[in-house]
Parts: sequence; structure tokens; C-alpha cells
Amino acid sequence: MATTKTSEESVNIDDFDALLAALSAEELENVNDFIDPEHSYLPASDRGNYRMHKTPTGPYDRNKLLGFLTEQGQSEKDWEEQKPFLPGEKKGKVWQAPEVAKPAHDEEDELTHTEWDDLLTNATETEIVELAAILGFTGLINQVQYHAAVTDKPTSTNAGGWNAAAKMEPLKLIPPEPDNMTNVEECIAKAKANDKELTKININNIQGIKPDVLNDLLNAIKDNTHVEVLAMANVGMTDGVGRSLAELIEANSTLKTVNAQSNRLTGAVVAEIVRSTLKNQTLVELRLSNQRSQILGNRVEMEVADAIVQNNTLLRLNLQFDTLGPRVRVTEKLKQNLDALRKKRLASKQEETK
Repeated sequence: MATTKTSEESVNIDDFDALLAALSAEELENVNDFIDPEHSYLPASDRGNYRMHKTPTGPYDRNKLLGFLTEQGQSEKDWEEQKPFLPGEKKGKVWQAPEVAKPAHDEEDELTHTEWDDLLTNATETEIVELAAILGFTGLINQVQYHAAVTDKPTSTNAGGWNAAAKMEPLKLIPPEPDNMTNVEECIAKAKANDKELTKININNIQGIKPDVLNDLLNAIKDNTHVEVLAMANVGMTDGVGRSLAELIEANSTLKTVNAQSNRLTGAVVAEIVRSTLKNQTLVELRLSNQRSQILGNRVEMEVADAIVQNNTLLRLNLQFDTLGPRVRVTEKLKQNLDALRKKRLASKQEETK
């Protein structure tokens, strides 16, 4: 039985060159119409439908090409304009602002017209700025204008209107506070004598006091029954003097306020001073912030919190806590002490009224 060849087997690829050579130029163009001109398998030079049929004029010469373009540009005439240009003439449409339609007269405007409309119409810009400051429209004015309106300053400070710039106010020179002239030796002598007039000792910011003198002062107050306030801030107190202060708080039951801020105490001595308030529990205010060790540490803060929790009379403690747990415990305990004092005061008032 004879077999027939398929269409693919009957075509020989080697015969394509002979077939293409037998086609005319027009037939080749018709064949090109069936081929994608941007096919990736086509060479870049053969992509596109446009074909140049002119014969090459020779190799590329840049100077000759520039000379030809210059000569052609000079020889060609300019395009003729449909309308010649006249000096001062504006081509196109000239923009004009649209007319704003005036609102029709309404009888209701006359009915709602009040005296406030006349006041606002006749008010100056400065008065409107002051009114805006009083009403709290801070976004329309600057800080100087707002402050001048609130504090009832002269209207000259409000000058400048809506675009006024905030100017620097004149510098107010405040004289420095006078030096602390307290005589420490005299305070020691009065404290030892238990003078009734000596209820407050303030040696804040006195520099150069020797530790022995500070220890003598603290020892003199141990048996004193009249001193209620002791202020020793920024006197260069060291740990040795701090331990004497802790002993004083344990021994004295008259002190109500102790201020030992801005000294050179370490965390361990700070915790010892706080624990010393548990013996008598008569101290109301204790200030120990800004010491040599800015960060007390978790262990010291926990010790301070444990001591404060056991204290039922302390109302104010000036000490920086960096840990959340001790800070919350101390705050809650101080609130409880304040509430207990308030309830005690209310109960005493009720008893007096009966």
C-alpha cells in the first residue's frame, strides 16, 4: 500500500531560497505583509514596514551634511503668515475678571439688622484683633496680641493688624536673690539651748560649711523640741553628714519638714534617710532629689518604696523614681495618707459642730 506524504514532509526547507529568488519585488512586499514587523526574531534593521529604495550616496560625512542643511535653510523661504504681525498687537483673547453678581436686596436683612452690625462695621482693625483674642481665635492673631488683650494692656501693643509679627518683649531684669546670711554657729547655740523662737533653720546654698559643723548642727537638733523645719539644700552634704541626718530624724519627733536637695548623697544613704522616718512617723515632707547619683537603681528604689508603704504620716516626698513599680507604690501610699488626713480633719470639724 502506497503512503502519501503530508504537506510538511512535501516542503523542503532548502528550496525556500530558490522560491524567494523567483518572486518579484511586489510579491515580496505582499509576503512581508503577513510577517509581524516587530517580531523579536527579525533583525533590528529589518523591523518596520518602511523600506528605503534609494541608492546610497556615499559614506557619511558630517561636515558635508551640516553644510547642506545650512545652505538649504538659507535658501528656503519662510512660511507665509495668514495675518501679518503688527507691533503692540495681542494675539488671542484678553482675560477679563468675571463680574461678581450683586446679591438682591432682601427684606429679611433689615429685620435681622442689629446694633452689633453697626459696631462691627465701624470698628477699627485693632479693635477686631482684640475681639478675636478675647473670643479665643488664636489662629488669626499672634501671641503678643493675644497676651495684650487678655492682660488688658494698652492697645498700642496690638498695632499691626492681622499681619503683625510677634516682636520680642523688653527684657525684665530681676535682681538676684540675696545671699543666705544665716549664722550657722548661732543656730547651733540656739538649738542646744532649745530656744523657743528657733522654729526654722535655713542654711540653703551656703557654701564652704565644713562637715564637722554640719554634724554639730544636726546633733544639736536631736534633743530640740521647737525646730520644725530644717532646710539644708545645696550645702555640699556628704554621706557622713547624711547618716547623721538619718539619726536626727530617728531621734527627733518635732521635725515636720526636711529639705536636703542638691547634695552629694549616694543611693544607699538616701534609702537610709527614708527608713529613718519609720521610727517616730512625725515627718510630713521630705525632699531628697538631685543628688550625686542621679539614678538610684532598682534595688534602692524598692527599699525606698517599702519604707514609704509603712509610713502613715508622710504626705510629700520629693524624689525621682526611674522604675514604674516603686513610683506607683509611693504615689498610692501618699494619696492614702492625704485621704486619711482629710477624713480626720472632717471628723474633727463634725465633732466641733455638735
